[in-house]
Amino acid sequence: MKRSFLLLFCAVLLCNAPVEAQRKAPKSEKVRNVILMIGDGMGLGQTAALMIENNYEPLAFDRAQYTAVCKTYSANNRITDSGASATAMATGCKTANSHVGVLPDGTAVANLTELAQAKGLATGIVVTSHLADATPSGFVAHVSDRHESDRIAEMFAASKVDVLAGGGRQFFNEREDGRDLLQEMQNKGYLYAPTPEDFFAADRLPVIGLFAPKYMERAPRRGDYLVKATEHTLDLLARNKKGFFAMIEGSQIDGACHGNDSQEMIAEMHDFEQAVGRAFDFADAHRGTLVLVVADHETGGLTILSNNRDFTASESGIEYHYSTTSHSGTPVVLYAYGAGAYNFSGVMENTDIFKMIKALLLGK
Repeated sequence: MKRSFLLLFCAVLLCNAPVEAQRKAPKSEKVRNVILMIGDGMGLGQTAALMIENNYEPLAFDRAQYTAVCKTYSANNRITDSGASATAMATGCKTANSHVGVLPDGTAVANLTELAQAKGLATGIVVTSHLADATPSGFVAHVSDRHESDRIAEMFAASKVDVLAGGGRQFFNEREDGRDLLQEMQNKGYLYAPTPEDFFAADRLPVIGLFAPKYMERAPRRGDYLVKATEHTLDLLARNKKGFFAMIEGSQIDGACHGNDSQEMIAEMHDFEQAVGRAFDFADAHRGTLVLVVADHETGGLTILSNNRDFTASESGIEYHYSTTSHSGTPVVLYAYGAGAYNFSGVMENTDIFKMIKALLLGK
């Protein structure tokens, strides 16, 4: 009788095991590559909405081997903006809203991209907005105003990042000062890809893809750009035998939530989730790869409500309810997968993301 109960108990545990887990999180595997994926504006409500729209079928997020809760406040506000949050994750330092890569007093601080390059690692930044936007700028630029797009573009041009992809062409070669940063980069050896198709065909580094004057199209009009750009960027960066650091952003979840547009939000979430799955697949195929998925902040104050106040009733539909058209102070979830994933659990500051990546990838 006891043996039968034990077998039944084990069967129940197996039935409830995560079906999407590919392998156990390794605890002794050295971290050689780090892929930081940022869903701009992606809170737990946005992830829950995608789960619902997917009929609770497994998502890429479900494959995470460890999870953590991250605080997002900035140095001068309980509600962060993308510039301050990106700076916290990229440098380990809290700063004031609208600052990028600098302390509140304007002092520049080194970011993960620069530190990785100093160690001889390859680096890449891929976005669905434009390169001079706040989040990608946090991993390259040092300015006190995130809206200084022309100046930020100059820092991108001087950055020597191996792979750059997104919108923002007007800040590089359609500038009021007449300077052609794109031509300057090509003179230094960059391959220029004017379309996503050209980018996917690029077979050498360094490469820059600029696919729109400013913002790229929203999903689904953007097609499968982010999924393919993620795959191609990781394949290119993996050619560096020392390893790499990549930041990949699902940028326009934020814009959809600012507009309280649930249809756009779901489309952007689905697009980002597909890219996350490809990054997890890469980690499965390349030992020593750590993938971190997190948001810079939550946007929209999204909650999911029953259409019937009597929630004990049978299915009565749901409503996606937004409490703001701005950001919220709600903590966000971090999903960790692959080498070193076990280091990310519990409640964390967003600055801890930098500190742990630095320790695992670059040494203390």
